[in-house]
Amino acid sequence: MLRTKRQEGTISAYPNVGGHDSPLDLIGKSRAQLMVEATPTNLRNGEPALAYMKAALGLGMHVVSANKGPFVFALRQLKDLAKRNKVELKYSAAVAGALPIIPTGDYALIGANVTSIEGILNGTTNYILTQMAEKGVEMKEALLDAQRKGIAETDPRLDISGEDTAVKLLIAANSIMQSDTQISDIRISGIEHITHDDILSAKKRGHTLRLIGTARSVSGSVAMKVEVQEVGADHPFFWVNGTSKAVILDTDIMGRIALIGGESNPQLAAGAMLRDTLNSFRRS
Repeated sequence: MLRTKRQEGTISAYPNVGGHDSPLDLIGKSRAQLMVEATPTNLRNGEPALAYMKAALGLGMHVVSANKGPFVFALRQLKDLAKRNKVELKYSAAVAGALPIIPTGDYALIGANVTSIEGILNGTTNYILTQMAEKGVEMKEALLDAQRKGIAETDPRLDISGEDTAVKLLIAANSIMQSDTQISDIRISGIEHITHDDILSAKKRGHTLRLIGTARSVSGSVAMKVEVQEVGADHPFFWVNGTSKAVILDTDIMGRIALIGGESNPQLAAGAMLRDTLNSFRRS
């Protein structure tokens, strides 16, 4: 099947797969127990992944996905659909890849009320800020280096604008803190205007700069923001370098939990999807 995909550009050319059936037709005919959804992310409306997930869940399939789009627009709807059909919906790979933010919040902290989420959720921006601090380069040079190494996309605007961090924060908070926030409710600023002088200024104070997303319970609602913050050596994020990510979860009865790691690369993202796949059947 991999050979067919490379040669023909589509697995629909593989013998007995379904000819020229649409993806929705294939989902309907497959009789599969689980669908792994990995189409490109669409942050305009979540499609076509959203339709694929609804179809699979409606047919009683577990769904595993690394696609952020559907969970930005329809997380509660998809979770309700999975519950009605008694199947699992797993999406930890959509939020910081291998770093198990969603499993920790949903399962390891069950019984606790998570009052805040604070995280470095985008490996590209963390790599750029690290390079600026360690090599004394400006933003443009650090970004070009990240692109050469395949860490940053050809069009890196989602990363450096802070939007990717905001999307991951939104999914995490709506999942773990049971909020119902929209992306338009988040105050977002990125790293576009950070200069080497800003890095040096922070360094003189013994600090470093990190792009941090924060979700915090305030008077019965959840307020969210994404911004560059200055952190000192007493903060766990001070030591998070390169493409690594990190999150701190504050709870009412289990204290403060910190997770660090989850570098940005395809193998770790695939590992996160494998984790979700295995957990789908463990709990079924």
